[in-house]
Amino acid sequence: MRKLVRLMKNIFCQQIKRNLKSNLLFLAVLLIIPVHTIALNNNTQCDRFHIGTFIYESKFGKIIIVRSEKEEIDYRVYPNHYIRQSVKWVSSCKAELEYLEINDPIIPADNMIKSSNNKGYLYILETYPDGYSYKTTDNNTGKHNFGKVKIYKGPL
Repeated sequence: MRKLVRLMKNIFCQQIKRNLKSNLLFLAVLLIIPVHTIALNNNTQCDRFHIGTFIYESKFGKIIIVRSEKEEIDYRVYPNHYIRQSVKWVSSCKAELEYLEINDPIIPADNMIKSSNNKGYLYILETYPDGYSYKTTDNNTGKHNFGKVKIYKGPL
């Protein structure tokens, strides 16, 4: 009788261990799928910001960005003070930027010469319903800037 009880107890314990392992595997899969889906959805959300008008706050004041398929103009004081750049989207959330023209009196002349034909990158790090957070890198200086841009709905 004791052997039968021990045998039943061992069978019962083994069954619980098997069920627990399969349940843990099932839970792990359930947790991984939503995280992967959210990451993919966030990545495809970047396409919304390839074209449009955006605004952000800088140390020089508000900057309005007007972005088309291949060009971006950043206005500090619309329409007189601006930086014009070419934009080439390398991936959904990464763009290569190249300065084409700088017309802003607060930017020193030597910075304008250094910036000419300088390439940098824009990385969209996270998207929101009203904008995105970003990181920019400058190939010449190696500097990184971080910020948050919002969709601009006001007049130009």
